[in-house]
Amino acid sequence: MSTRVIVCTVRVVRESIFARLYRILCSLILAQSVHVWLVSEDMDPDTGEGKASAVSKLRLWWTKHEGPDSLVTMSFTVDQDFGKPAAVLLNSFYSTEFFLQSVTLHVMPDGFDVYFPCHTWVNHSRLYFGTPRVLFSNSPYLPNKTPTPIRKLRKSDLLAIRGDGSGHRLHGQRIYDYEVYNDLGNPDHSASLARPILGGSRHPYPRRCRTGRNPTETDAHSEKPAGRGSNAMYVPRDDMFSAIKKWEFLLLGLRSVGHNVFLNLEHLIRDDRSFLSAEQLRYLYDGRLGSRIHKAVAEWMVNHIIKRPTDGRPFLFPPPGVAKVHENAWDVDSEYGRQRLAGVNPLVIQRMESFPPISRLDPKDFGPPTSAITSDHLKPLLEGLSVLEALQQKRLYIVDYHDAFMPFINKINGKEITGKAIYAPRTIFYLRKNGPLIPIAIELCLPPTDAEEAKSRVFTADDPQWLWRLAKAHAATVDTGYHQLVSHWLHTHACVEPFVIATHRQLSTMHPVHMLLSPHFKDTMHINALARNSLINGGGKIESNFTPGRYCMEISSAVYKGWRFDEQALPKDLLKRGMAVEDTHRHGGFELTIENYPYAVDGLEVWAAIEQWVEDYVKLYYKNDRDVQEDEELKGWWEEVTKVGHGDHAGAEWWSEMKKVEDVIEVMTTLIWMASALHAAVNFGQYAYGGYMPNNPTMARLLIPEEGTQDYKDMLTNLEGFFFNTVSTQGTTTFAMAILEILASHMSEEEYLGDRKDPAHWSCDPRAIHAFNNFRGKLKEVGRAIERRNKDGSGDEADFRQGPAQLPYTLLHPSSPGPGLTFSGIPNSISI
Repeated sequence: MSTRVIVCTVRVVRESIFARLYRILCSLILAQSVHVWLVSEDMDPDTGEGKASAVSKLRLWWTKHEGPDSLVTMSFTVDQDFGKPAAVLLNSFYSTEFFLQSVTLHVMPDGFDVYFPCHTWVNHSRLYFGTPRVLFSNSPYLPNKTPTPIRKLRKSDLLAIRGDGSGHRLHGQRIYDYEVYNDLGNPDHSASLARPILGGSRHPYPRRCRTGRNPTETDAHSEKPAGRGSNAMYVPRDDMFSAIKKWEFLLLGLRSVGHNVFLNLEHLIRDDRSFLSAEQLRYLYDGRLGSRIHKAVAEWMVNHIIKRPTDGRPFLFPPPGVAKVHENAWDVDSEYGRQRLAGVNPLVIQRMESFPPISRLDPKDFGPPTSAITSDHLKPLLEGLSVLEALQQKRLYIVDYHDAFMPFINKINGKEITGKAIYAPRTIFYLRKNGPLIPIAIELCLPPTDAEEAKSRVFTADDPQWLWRLAKAHAATVDTGYHQLVSHWLHTHACVEPFVIATHRQLSTMHPVHMLLSPHFKDTMHINALARNSLINGGGKIESNFTPGRYCMEISSAVYKGWRFDEQALPKDLLKRGMAVEDTHRHGGFELTIENYPYAVDGLEVWAAIEQWVEDYVKLYYKNDRDVQEDEELKGWWEEVTKVGHGDHAGAEWWSEMKKVEDVIEVMTTLIWMASALHAAVNFGQYAYGGYMPNNPTMARLLIPEEGTQDYKDMLTNLEGFFFNTVSTQGTTTFAMAILEILASHMSEEEYLGDRKDPAHWSCDPRAIHAFNNFRGKLKEVGRAIERRNKDGSGDEADFRQGPAQLPYTLLHPSSPGPGLTFSGIPNSISI
């Protein structure tokens, strides 16, 4: 039988000269290599599976460099009737891993190419339990449309990465499995570091990736903490940061922590002391702390460690955006209101449809359910309207944290935790006739204790400015905690991880939906693992620097009880919160109640672009509802998400049935929104708004004294001092600033919405490439529209896009001008 040749070009990431020398020695002395063979779409009548080529050996030291990559060429001789290659299989016997970018097969003499977009780490075969790695081409197939000869291979590849729920996972493996959050505490170190397990009926929570570490000696159900370092916690190898990102992450952390180090060297910061004044606070970033010691050490660090250009202030905090133009803008009521619409937490505010607010908590445990805010409190501030008229004209709005925090107040304020004082607040806002949204009443609530009844104190904008400022600070502190624990961590990081795991376990890499979703999961599991190890763990950075302390994660669990996936869709979220009303005559079928609501206006344009892209793509492969119903992989994916990954909501009536094409479009649009735009909106503004501590304090330490008490009289003697004694200490402020600077920074490898690896080759389907290019074009239009709206704003207090702080809202601009603190850009994924 005649034969033909298939030329195989393997593209790997270029290795260092030392790694190449080691690989040469391993190849020559130990005969290490990679065994590679091809599998065709055509059936071998003897096996009933795809025809297989002979095994060829890939040696990675004989390479040709091309940019950051290295190319290795090899060839296969196959029978003339071998057919089109569908998969590349390989077994590596190298002792060290390598990163495989792609494989291109040039089929001779036909002259056509088959492209395999790999982007995967390849380790020794023993880490895969002896099963070969399977790499499919960029041809998308639904399961029942897959060429019959490779269907078994498709199934076996999925089985290989699911594991069996046992064993300690090792670095380099690619096993995806589920576990509850049983690794946040460290009871073996101290009883005070024991934390409840999140996940289950008592503390419902999304599931995380299973690591299989040993249980603690104190509690057999809890997992021992991992060590320190970016590789300490198991993450499937392909979901880990790249070497470049690890280095940038390290440098960013070094710079941010360096702020604290040098501030202490300058004797400006004492962890447990309050700031004396706003002037002292400004020393952190305005350049006045630069002594010769600081400058000399900073210069040495830049020249010998960072080794890259800086802004000349490598260890000074950057000026926070909210205080950059007008440093006192944070204290203006219209700016406080604007930030509920365009700040870092713009998705909590609700339109009031009735008055007064009423709690759903048990009054026996938490006091009277009806708010203490009355019409008499509000009426003088409603420009002549009655409360009923203001409701009817859609002018009253509320941020209500009463029920979320009330069950935890006595624990946080109790004797076991010192130096923290918190209320359960409600803040009512009024949309004035000339435009600005302003806070007009704040209720600060305390539950009953053994010694006292429940208390509710009401403050209004007519109170003395200093008293009103204290009330706003307490409300802002709770908002800051809720933002970090719920809006940011829970609603994006934690809730998306089960989808990442299920996608790898249930959807083949050749599945069109896997191809659609894969860019939106980049680095998510690694950043979540790092968070569990040092950020949200017991005694970690969040507990140490936010008022709820050890109850931080329990609060997020309590909120998760009411979480609904369908309500994460932006249009449904806006309707639920009353920030939009149905209007069939308008585009989208609804109307915003606050027309210039930056998060909603920009977000709806981004949402529409994502939705159109998903619809165009999904309908290429699901021609009708029957195609959806016959997709066994999609069915398994959805069952695993709803019954395991989010198993504490299993059986909820609000889950989609996933039986129609429209169901697929809605779910995928919502998921991509959560992983990209929603996370961008709540993450990348953290330093701009939270970097100036009085604007978003992370800590409250004193309750507001009752009038007539000695504490009240003492407060009146030094109002500014009492304010700074109430909010974060010097140490908490600088530590929080360092954390927020890291979290709000883009990395150089960031892939933004509309970008993806192999933009022209990620799919061999030209229709998919065309639809994706249309999506990219639409996102550019969205970016230009945002720029126009910011440019055309009035610039006064009625301008929600800039406001008194003169900080244009760009968090939902699809692109970023570069890495760092840009306050702009929507990454594809939750990557930091």
